Amino acid sequence: MGKIKPTLTLTSNASTATTDPGPLSIALSLSAKPLLNVLNVDTVEAEIFTIGTGANTEIVDGSALSAAFTPGTNGCFIYMKNTMTSGTETICIGIGDDGLSPAVDDGTTDLTRAHTGSARTFSLKAGEFAFFPFDYCGDIVAQATAAAQTLEVFRFDRA
Repeated sequence: MGKIKPTLTLTSNASTATTDPGPLSIALSLSAKPLLNVLNVDTVEAEIFTIGTGANTEIVDGSALSAAFTPGTNGCFIYMKNTMTSGTETICIGIGDDGLSPAVDDGTTDLTRAHTGSARTFSLKAGEFAFFPFDYCGDIVAQATAAAQTLEVFRFDRA
């Protein structure tokens, strides 16, 4: 069993600051760590996916990785980052049932759709990242708003 030590730190100046003003009337300094400062993991997989604008690219096939879905026991921690450098390159991420069943009236599974019927869960602009637990209930898929974007993914299985 291995251990990882994730830490999230958010800082910003007050909105009244003359250099790099923040979103709040006060300066922000927030830090979060797991309860014991470590997460126990065993298998680690890393991959860089090339994401296109057509069909969804499967990032994690949850049902292929686990048949037991005990909350907090089975699953993993996912780190993903849009490695592109242009501000206009966005990768859309969907989390849902196998293949993300069509969520819109026209029967498509398009994650880039700009309305409430999209199966999109979140989007990563160029340089943005996400780190979150995933219980293998369903799949994680991606679709890009422009051709040949790259998504870096690490999957840390819970030990």
